[in-house]
Amino acid sequence: MVSNESMMINDRIKKIKDLCGRDQVIEAYYEAALLAETVLYDTTGGNHPLMAAIQSALEAGEWTRAVAASRAVVTLYEQGGLTSPRLAIAHEIEGDLLDIAQSQLQAAEMNQVAQHKQLQLAIAAFLAGACLEDALRRFCIAQNISFDAQRTSISKLQVALFQPSKQMEVISSSENKQITVWGDARNKADHGNFGDITYAEVLSMVVGVRAFIDRHLP
Repeated sequence: MVSNESMMINDRIKKIKDLCGRDQVIEAYYEAALLAETVLYDTTGGNHPLMAAIQSALEAGEWTRAVAASRAVVTLYEQGGLTSPRLAIAHEIEGDLLDIAQSQLQAAEMNQVAQHKQLQLAIAAFLAGACLEDALRRFCIAQNISFDAQRTSISKLQVALFQPSKQMEVISSSENKQITVWGDARNKADHGNFGDITYAEVLSMVVGVRAFIDRHLP
């Protein structure tokens, strides 16, 4: 299934093609180059060599070079070349951990021993929280948002992505609230407060984190 993000990028690719056509005005070439930059940001995270080429061309006002670089972005995207192997591997690992969390959750549902059940719920919450933290870190990188690499807790990364007072709302208000709830469940597991963890909140967390990753980091 094609994600909403992929559909939006496809639309941008089509727009870039149109703007890079013959006999276009300079404004069209400029728009094409800017759109090409956003495609790079949303796929490779902005560190691709073509990003520097586009920026250099724009700064020098060399529109032929800017158009050429923009067309190169289109070509690479259509050939599947604008992907980060490291991020793809991270996505796969997150999926595996969420599968383990799901299995722990299912085992907890069937477990009649309260102590064992709470431990399984805690394991599921911990794993889902670890996946969420890694996903938020990757999302910041993909959006070229700076963060303190030494302090990458869920709450710290969350703040980097959602600061309405600074017009920074990379995630929605509802997503921000949900991440806070998930972070609370992760903290319960981290701090050994297993008895406070409920099946319903962990189920919502595992399903929700998976959906968040698929929506923002396919």
